[in-house]
Amino acid sequence: MKEVIEVCNEFEFEIGVGAVISYVEEVVMQMSVGQYAYFNTNLLSSDLIFASAEACCVEYEISLTKVAEPPEERMEQALFSPPLSKQRVEFAVQHILESHATNLLDFGCGSGSLLEALLNYTTSLEKIAGVDISQKGLTRAAKVLNSKLDAGVTSKHIKSLILYEGSITNFDSRLHGFDIGTCLEVIEHMEEDQACLFGDVALSVFCPKILIVSTPNFEYNVVLQKSSPPTQDQEESDEQNLLQSCKFRNNDHKFEWTREQFIQWASDLAGRHNYSVEFSGVGGSADVEPGFASQIAVFKREWSHEDNVQKDTDRDNHYNEANRTTRHV
Repeated sequence: MKEVIEVCNEFEFEIGVGAVISYVEEVVMQMSVGQYAYFNTNLLSSDLIFASAEACCVEYEISLTKVAEPPEERMEQALFSPPLSKQRVEFAVQHILESHATNLLDFGCGSGSLLEALLNYTTSLEKIAGVDISQKGLTRAAKVLNSKLDAGVTSKHIKSLILYEGSITNFDSRLHGFDIGTCLEVIEHMEEDQACLFGDVALSVFCPKILIVSTPNFEYNVVLQKSSPPTQDQEESDEQNLLQSCKFRNNDHKFEWTREQFIQWASDLAGRHNYSVEFSGVGGSADVEPGFASQIAVFKREWSHEDNVQKDTDRDNHYNEANRTTRHV
C-alpha cells in the first residue's frame, strides 16, 4: 500500500543547519540544477503514526530547481561588485600567475571555486591538488572539475588534478614542497587553536614557497551588518562595545579576527618558520576604516628548498584520494 505523505512544489532550505532530514540533504548536495532524483529509505514503524508493524519505507522524488548563495555571500554581494568571494579568487589567481608556479595546493578547497577558476586561465601549473575534510564538498568539486577537464577548454599544461579528503592540520608527505599554497576563508571555520596549528603545519612541513591565507576582518562587520564604523574620536571602550554587538558573518565561523589579531598571528607564524609576510586584502581599502573586508597574508619562504631539514618520508600519508584526473602528454 502506498500513501502520499507530503507534496511540496517548491521548498528552499539552507545546507548544513539541519533544516531537512540528513539523507535528503546528502542527496541534494550531489545533484546539479535541473537533475531529478528518486530514492527510498527504510523506516521503523514508530517513525510514522500510521505505519503498520510490517517493514515500511518512504519514497522520495526530488528535482533541484536552483542553488542560492549562502547568507554570508548574499550579504557580501549586496555591497561588492564583483562579489567578495570572486575578488578573493581573483587575488589568488593573480599571485599564482605572477609566481610562474608549476604546482599548487589548495588547503580547504571546498567545492573547488578557486580550482575551477584556475582552469579558465593559461598558467604554468602542471600539478594541482586540493584537500578538504568535507566529502560532500569534494564530491561537488570533482563533478565540476572533471566536467571542465573533459570538455578540453582548460590549460594544456595541467597533467594531474587530485582531490584529497583529510584535515589540513595533518601533514601528508605527498604534498610536501609545493610552489604555492592557498587557504581562502577556511581557518575561521576551525577552532582558533586548530587554525594556529594549521599555520605551523603548513609552514614547517608542507613548506610551500608561497602561502596565501585569507580570513574575514571582524571589524568590517559593522559595515556588512549596516552599522556605522567607529570614528577616530570614539573611546576605545565604545569601539569595543560596537564590535561586540556584531555577529560573525556565518553561523559556522568559530572565530573572526580583527586586523590587529590577524597581523599578530601571521607575523608570529612567519617569524617562527623563517618566512616573510605581506598584508593585503579585498573589499574596502587599507587606508579607510575599517580596512579590507577580507584580510590576506602572503607568506614567502626565506630559505631555499635544499636548505630545509630532510623531509620525513616515514610520516604516514593522512589523506585519502577523493578524485584523480591525470592527463598524459
